[in-house]
Amino acid sequence: MRHLFATLGLASALLSGGAYAAAYDDAFAAYQKGDYTLALKLFTPLAEKGDSNAQYNVGTMYNNSLGVKANYEEAVKWYKLAVAQGNVYAEVDLGLLYEYGRGVKADYKEAMRLFKLAAEKQNSAAELNVASMYQRGLSEPQNYKEAAAWYLRSANHGNADAQYNLGLMYAGGHGVPPDLKQAAAWYRKAADAGNDSAQLNLGAMYAQGEGGLKKSPQDAVIWFRKAAQAGNGHAQFNLASIYANGDDGVPQDLARALIWFEAAFATLKDNESKVSDDNAKEVAKHMTRDQFLSAQALGRQCRQGNYAACE
Repeated sequence: MRHLFATLGLASALLSGGAYAAAYDDAFAAYQKGDYTLALKLFTPLAEKGDSNAQYNVGTMYNNSLGVKANYEEAVKWYKLAVAQGNVYAEVDLGLLYEYGRGVKADYKEAMRLFKLAAEKQNSAAELNVASMYQRGLSEPQNYKEAAAWYLRSANHGNADAQYNLGLMYAGGHGVPPDLKQAAAWYRKAADAGNDSAQLNLGAMYAQGEGGLKKSPQDAVIWFRKAAQAGNGHAQFNLASIYANGDDGVPQDLARALIWFEAAFATLKDNESKVSDDNAKEVAKHMTRDQFLSAQALGRQCRQGNYAACE
């Protein structure tokens, strides 16, 4: 939700355009190289001279412990200076600090005010946050209709999280009429943008043949796999289950079932983790020695890549 660095803005009045650009570019280059200490050292003088982008960036480095120990009070100070100059990214991130009470006393009304300031500039993250606050009843009374409207604004500006949340609203009939076809359509937009929760839900709709989608275990596997590779534990479990049992057009594959149940065991928590482990042990009982050795070899490759390229 956070924009780490603002784009290069106009030169500060205290520096020539060329001098400003060079100083800013040096600071940004240091950040890109991972030299956060140098980046902070170079951004700070620009921020002190009143450049709002630099002020935002210094605040973000304190906020995210980049090149310096996390200091939310310092982050608030620099964000406020940038907000005073209308910096949209600072409005969003300062709003988050007010929402969660970091560096300032939690203040939902101030958070909402800042989010709406940024939303007026069509910032999709701010629109998403306004929607979330309406949905949760923070600052304003809980209002699903308003939440859905703000999710739609953010979704139309390309925010994948808003697209996923709007899908949930349609699936549950919260603030909008229940409509599984609309839910599937918004899940697909978010899934195409890489939202693993949307990929999980889209896979589930293919598995069940919901939302106007023809039942397709093959398509379910495609979307479960994408989410599983991104580290979604529920998708890992669902993918393992399909491989364990086999389904129309998806052959049983005990080696892959074992791998993904073990991944789900490591990712999920409490009883869900235990269920995954129990399933992994049950699958192992039905494997031949060659299948088990194959699973071990493939599992090592998957773990080395953090499952990102597994399969």
